Amino acid sequence: MAISRADLFRGRLRSEPVPFEAPQAMEARIGAACLSYTGTDCRMCGDHCDQGAIRFRPLGRGRWLPIIEEGGCTGCGDCAAVCPVKAVTMEAVAT
Repeated sequence: MAISRADLFRGRLRSEPVPFEAPQAMEARIGAACLSYTGTDCRMCGDHCDQGAIRFRPLGRGRWLPIIEEGGCTGCGDCAAVCPVKAVTMEAVAT
């Protein structure tokens, strides 16, 4: 489709309206690659969570279980950005 300069200046070409889609809510998930599961004391995700939504429960023998508080995660992604092994991912929350 050829567009003439006259059509552009006269505003004859209009784009189709794009429907608005609200952004999906995101929440952090901690995968099996987390260093805390293997006995390495990391806790980077918890240190960078301004909401305090990530806690660590001791499992014994130097291992810790990272727990994300239900409803505490705002989906900012700060925890995922600092994870050295990329074990923290952001996933869409089912509504």
